Amino acid sequence: MTPILLSQLRSTISSSLISIFCKKFEENEIALRKSIDASICTVLIGLDSIINSNVLYDKIIDSISNSNFYKTIEFENGKISSINYSFEEEGFIPLNLIFSIKRSRISEMISNEIGVKSETAKALLNFAVMLTLSHLKNEKQKAKLLQSTLDSEKRNIIKALPTGIRVILGYSNFVCEDYNETDTFPSVKSNFINQFLDKVFK
Repeated sequence: MTPILLSQLRSTISSSLISIFCKKFEENEIALRKSIDASICTVLIGLDSIINSNVLYDKIIDSISNSNFYKTIEFENGKISSINYSFEEEGFIPLNLIFSIKRSRISEMISNEIGVKSETAKALLNFAVMLTLSHLKNEKQKAKLLQSTLDSEKRNIIKALPTGIRVILGYSNFVCEDYNETDTFPSVKSNFINQFLDKVFK
């Protein structure tokens, strides 16, 4: 079952935007879509890790309020119709608040696991955080309500992440037992299971 919040964010991204990004970043469509999806999931799990701090969450939301991205982004029929490329610079502020020193490692892992250029991965992670926070601000999503939403959807969001991102975010022992066609990435058993089996057969 696809998480509702993740589905809402995915649905804002139109085919025309993907085409524009493909030309801008010189990447193929499949890799670009996977990179955006992985970036959005990463941001949601990052928010889950800091959501207990209302002060920090409010600071992150405030950081989006005065951004050019938030002021100029436009939607038509629920999809992005106009975008400001300021996200390439403005995204660093909320990313640093959410992930601190892990930010660079995360974008490099997206690049390595999905096969997009390093600069593309950085830019799309910036885009994902600005899009996600803009959506939450538009929905007037308070910390307590977001925490409840993420608690119920967290497992399926983690399932949609590449294994390397899970490790960086602290979910190296996470086990994906079920796989369905709506998953962006194939489900895998965690490193923990592999290590266990190695010990058994030794």
